[in-house]
Amino acid sequence: MRIGIDLGGSHIALGLVENGKIIRKCEHNFSKEEKENLEETLKKVIHQQIDKILQTTLKEKIEMIGISVPRKTEKWMH
Repeated sequence: MRIGIDLGGSHIALGLVENGKIIRKCEHNFSKEEKENLEETLKKVIHQQIDKILQTTLKEKIEMIGISVPRKTEKWMH
């Protein structure tokens, strides 16, 4: 099993994936206050969501964790 983390500008989604299929998904939309201290918010939310996933899955079964983050393509086009 794997955990995928998708970071966005306004929310974060985590999924537990087994054999290429999402078997559990958690999402969190950031409030205005959370966006003001995004680094701490991300740490807190990622830990909380992984803890939720691990309530139903043994951590020994997790092979890897992948993180997807957005980037501005305009910077890379020059």
